[in-house]
Amino acid sequence: MEKALVFDIWSNHAYFRKGYTATSTLTYPFPSRTTIAGFISGILGFEKNSYCDIFNEKNSKISIRILNPIKKFRMNLNYINTKEGFLLSDIKSTGKRTQIQAEFLKDVKYRIYLSLEDKKIMDNLFDLIYNHKSFYTPYLGISECIANFKIVGEDFIPIENIDVNNNQSTDGKNSVCIDTIVPSNNKIIIQPKMKYGIIKSPQFMNQDRVVTSYIEHYYEENGKPIKIETSDYFKIGDDNVIFF
Repeated sequence: MEKALVFDIWSNHAYFRKGYTATSTLTYPFPSRTTIAGFISGILGFEKNSYCDIFNEKNSKISIRILNPIKKFRMNLNYINTKEGFLLSDIKSTGKRTQIQAEFLKDVKYRIYLSLEDKKIMDNLFDLIYNHKSFYTPYLGISECIANFKIVGEDFIPIENIDVNNNQSTDGKNSVCIDTIVPSNNKIIIQPKMKYGIIKSPQFMNQDRVVTSYIEHYYEENGKPIKIETSDYFKIGDDNVIFF
């Protein structure tokens, strides 16, 4: 995996629903790995149950950088009782609609870093994103949050593997500032005037769309780099990246 495809995605609103919430639905601050895989597969035109093997642990690397500050607001969603029908005219009982308050994100923008073993898919995806084309309409979380995307650079960007032993700082500790979100198995160095968060989100799922593993990440709400100790990382252009 010597090269990466890097592109930005953004939207006025996003809604990455946390599956374990019930009455008051909350959102993740950024798309999970499975959501990113689904977004990419939508651009490529893959069916929703066909792409899990393409984005598994052995043949794919993904990372994400927060570009815009995380801003949240609440808005009511209207649901209907689909047990009786998918059209309001088919529902004979009272209470056809149910309003649920949901947490949304506002003015979101992220940078996606992707490396796949399948070079044919990588080349196809690059051509689509470079020419601003997509098989399905891209969206962030739900179809009402239509998204835009744009390639970063004019070609694939080389991936440089940085050895932690070559990053000795003046205080005698190995440290580096990472531009992407950071898996929680890394030790972060707390700095002033930073708003840190930690979240656990889906990492992989099977063909039945059942989540098989989760991963926990540190992030900075304004998208500032996170300083960490003792970790190898990757240099992609000017960005310091940890894949997951």
